[in-house]
Amino acid sequence: MSQLASSMLRRCLHTTTRLLQKQKGDNTSKNTGDITKHLNLLKSYYKPELLQSIQIAESVVPAKDYLDLKLHGRDGLSSVPPTNLNFDYSRDDPEWTEPILYPNQGLGRVPYPPIPQVASPDRDDMKIRFAEARHGPNDIAKNVSVVKNNPEIARGLAQLTGLDEQYIKNLYVRALVMKRVAQKTSKGNVPSFWVMSVAGDMNGMIGLGIGKSRDGIRTAASKAHWQAVKNMQKINRYDNRTILQSFETKYHGVKLNFKPAPIGFGLRCNHIAFEICQAAGIKDIRGKIFESRNPFMVAKGFVEALTKQKTIQELSLNRGKKIVELRKVYYQE
Repeated sequence: MSQLASSMLRRCLHTTTRLLQKQKGDNTSKNTGDITKHLNLLKSYYKPELLQSIQIAESVVPAKDYLDLKLHGRDGLSSVPPTNLNFDYSRDDPEWTEPILYPNQGLGRVPYPPIPQVASPDRDDMKIRFAEARHGPNDIAKNVSVVKNNPEIARGLAQLTGLDEQYIKNLYVRALVMKRVAQKTSKGNVPSFWVMSVAGDMNGMIGLGIGKSRDGIRTAASKAHWQAVKNMQKINRYDNRTILQSFETKYHGVKLNFKPAPIGFGLRCNHIAFEICQAAGIKDIRGKIFESRNPFMVAKGFVEALTKQKTIQELSLNRGKKIVELRKVYYQE
């Protein structure tokens, strides 16, 4: 039954071509009867409005032009091509210019809501980087804190830790790891955000913090900043620019091998260790990380190795030697 209906519809749609082909040798009365029969057949398949549009379209195109176009097949071209090939003819529809109303929009918000022309608080360091680059890197680092524009967090940390509020605002803070995690439960996955940040004053104080939140990445970053400031501790540096001595340590699956460097050497190390050195005020260091390079483990292991450094006084007391002798061995003075 479906094949019969499809064949009838196909025959109906292609009847016009057959009628035009009959116009060459047939008389007018017979041709008119065939056209009337064809229109009666189309009435059973099309609505009156659509049938009227078909009649108008067939009346505009001459039969001879249509037959010549059919004889050329796929290579045939119309004798009346469009004047502008790039013009979108769908815009002639009057509904094109009607405004689009959305249920969540207020008055004066059609067809699209306006784009807010404000600076994103997540990347305020870009504006500071170009606007205040002439003041030097230390002035830039004072303004990259997450709580710079949030005095309530700085005030709460000052009451909790006993540090100065302005000192907390000027801390160097960077997010080391930011990712989306999910808790596997019997009811399904519970998504949340996880951030690990480092905070330091670029003068020997360093701290790591972890924040988790389901409300968004900014809330998790604020919690990580809070924990990093709480966990700040003093590390020992040589000449306020590099580590005291070489160390090779292993933290879980991470193997760290770092050495002090001369003045002007720079920070040639892993990117996680680079950010931690920036926050701690270490300017010259060289090192490699072997085996696992998990950023969380790298950060924890590197900070633990920095805090466990022994000073030159402790080394001299443990070995029973003078400080001058050890300074020549370790620092080549």
